[in-house]
Amino acid sequence: SHGKGKTWGEPGSKTFIQIDIEPREMDSNVAIVAPLVGDIGSCVSALTAGMAKGWTPPPAEWTGAVSARREANIAKMAPKLMSNASPMNFHGALGALRRVVQERPEALLVNEGANTLDLARGIIDMHQPRKRLDVGTWGVMGIGMGFAVAAAVESGKPVLAVEGDSAFGFSGMEVETICRYNLPVCIVVFNNNGIYKGTDVNPTGGSDPSPMVFVPDSRYDKMMEAFGGAGVNVTTPDELYRAVSAAMDSGRPTLINAVIDPNAGSESGNIGSLNPTSAVRKGPKT
Repeated sequence: SHGKGKTWGEPGSKTFIQIDIEPREMDSNVAIVAPLVGDIGSCVSALTAGMAKGWTPPPAEWTGAVSARREANIAKMAPKLMSNASPMNFHGALGALRRVVQERPEALLVNEGANTLDLARGIIDMHQPRKRLDVGTWGVMGIGMGFAVAAAVESGKPVLAVEGDSAFGFSGMEVETICRYNLPVCIVVFNNNGIYKGTDVNPTGGSDPSPMVFVPDSRYDKMMEAFGGAGVNVTTPDELYRAVSAAMDSGRPTLINAVIDPNAGSESGNIGSLNPTSAVRKGPKT
């Protein structure tokens, strides 16, 4: 919630210290009383050194309760991340990608989307600094492919771009650029046939599809093949893990169409509630 909302109580009731590697992120959402600019490891080390031996440690009861809650959450999440169900849900697919990144900590991760971004941030761990690129505080769509091209050119390292199908649609033709320069980019498109879900219906009741629904069963992998890259269609987390691993090791431009259950998504943050309401205009009765 970035310091706002019911999680944090009444506005102004809390004070915040923010650790961020980007100084322009300070005060972007709430007032920060002590901005610390730097990577989290260096900042926490400096804080620890500054507290020295005179600092009173927190009660063991409190730290024990926090640890117990953490372990319970990990245990609850583990079966979801290990699921090999087909059609895939977000957790099973991201669990497979989590393994790929863990085995290749030097790779760069680019991530954008709605559910694809929100859930990946909490599931895919990073093992080296400055290896994750996503939208940051202010969410935007369409940055993923440009980020992937730049990351590959600047670093020479393999890049894994995890894209929601809606996010990919904003700049998906950059696959041509990736193929033209033979960049070591593996794109995974989480294809659930729509925005959030692929099951919405037209609210006007007309024959046109809902604006939230895409062409069912689209094959994004064929786009990459059209420009000479490798295209793969997968339907299980095991297939996804094998395909991404092979692509990352080969360095060949690859796009993997990951078929996700159209019912698996959910609206991020209930942002639809912010939309103005309007009556659907109907023609005169005859």
